[in-house]
Amino acid sequence: MKLEMKKSNLNDGVDVYKFLYDLGIGENGFHMTPPSDEIEFKELLKKFLKDSEEIQPIGRVMQEIYWMYIDNEIVGILKLRPQLNGNLLINGGNMGISISPKFRGNGYGKLIIKKGVELLKEKGVYKVLITIYENNIPSRKAVESNGGILYDINEGLCRYWIDNTVDIDKEQL
Repeated sequence: MKLEMKKSNLNDGVDVYKFLYDLGIGENGFHMTPPSDEIEFKELLKKFLKDSEEIQPIGRVMQEIYWMYIDNEIVGILKLRPQLNGNLLINGGNMGISISPKFRGNGYGKLIIKKGVELLKEKGVYKVLITIYENNIPSRKAVESNGGILYDINEGLCRYWIDNTVDIDKEQL
């Protein structure tokens, strides 16, 4: 299995467009509307690039988008936020992930979380927050398998913390 994490850029192509279309609207709290045409797609890529700049408008934090490819096919999206604001401390955390519906149930959720934790560690983030809807059992298990400890549940939203000062044992995954 060949795994690649590719940062979003203005040259993202049809594979990314199709992935976003297949993902659908707002599934599992992943707030993104798929582009309806090539113009909207290019505008979305520009937004991703702008969101990844260190300086953001008041109330926003930098967010980088990565695509997870397995054997040259995109299977998941990872949103990384090295810094948190008040809202993200409650409702978002340091990362958001989603796996294409056709690839779920194959352990890719665990893998993309692991990669996200590694990327955050490279950026100096040693305590990682991930939020998940309480009824999203597969995602909760994926976070727990990566060392996530349930901190609390508030209005159906679970907050997990991962200690990023220790390496996750590959055997755990």
